[in-house]
Amino acid sequence: MLSKMPMTNVAVLTHPPLLREESVIDGVCEQLRAGRIQGNLDELVEDLNARREEDPRDWPEYARACRRHPVCSLLHQDPFTHRAFAKPRGYAGDAVMMDYIYGLGEAREAARNATPLGRAIFQHFVETRPSSKAVRYRRRLIAGLIDRAARRDGARVLAIAAGHLREVELSTAMQSGMIREFTALDQDEASLAVVQRDYAYLGVRTIRESVRQILCGKAKLGQYDFVYAAGLFDYLSDPVAKALTCRMFEMTRPGGMMLIPNFLTGTPDAAYMEAFMDWNLIYRNQSDMMALTADLPRSAVADCRVFDDENEAITFLLVTRAG
Repeated sequence: MLSKMPMTNVAVLTHPPLLREESVIDGVCEQLRAGRIQGNLDELVEDLNARREEDPRDWPEYARACRRHPVCSLLHQDPFTHRAFAKPRGYAGDAVMMDYIYGLGEAREAARNATPLGRAIFQHFVETRPSSKAVRYRRRLIAGLIDRAARRDGARVLAIAAGHLREVELSTAMQSGMIREFTALDQDEASLAVVQRDYAYLGVRTIRESVRQILCGKAKLGQYDFVYAAGLFDYLSDPVAKALTCRMFEMTRPGGMMLIPNFLTGTPDAAYMEAFMDWNLIYRNQSDMMALTADLPRSAVADCRVFDDENEAITFLLVTRAG
């Protein structure tokens, strides 16, 4: 159990105690030990969010303290939470974690190998939480935009930081061979190997390149009817994000589309992700997304829209280049 700091005047003013008098985290820990999931996980997430909003300066220390609390070992029985924390590919939010949310790839094996408690927590987070629902919405949205791009003759599509490219399974145009060229770019060799194995039959071409190589112009990719980066901008600082936005726009054909999703400021699962998954993103609101377009040539922009998913967890920037 986390211990309180002494209630001296100095401590109260400069370094609040980590726990309230009746801590939600302690109560949830006892409920999880008893195998009671329903309602308790959501209560924990809500309490974490409240702490993050109330004390932003002290939140990072509290988040680290959460990982020393006994509840952490219970939550890490969930393969989704534990994988983000363990970072087997060097970063949280890898393509395997997206497969967990989609129920594809290693998802069934991960659930089967988990403890009963871990399996229940896993199911709760990937099926019911807003962020997971938003990730599935993002997949459907991208598939629909691939289909829209296919209306153009000789359509070409580019996915940057493609991951496992699971959206192509939902695209009618991809399944029916209506996309002339689909390029999946990623710096993760393991992700590209999965894309090659699962989608080479659809004509998907894989390229191993980094964002740095795109920005410095070493990646000679040409122009596409649809250019998108599904989960990349959550990790990019504003200067890098703005530069990549310009580069992606340059790679968009006249009349084509560019899509940039980003986890939304205030997303309901941010505090849990930071506390127990050590998963820290750069969140943006609609104004932040519009700011990414500041250096685009206005005369070349036919349409620019920012919108959120219905779960208010991911925001999207969709730019159409003038034809």
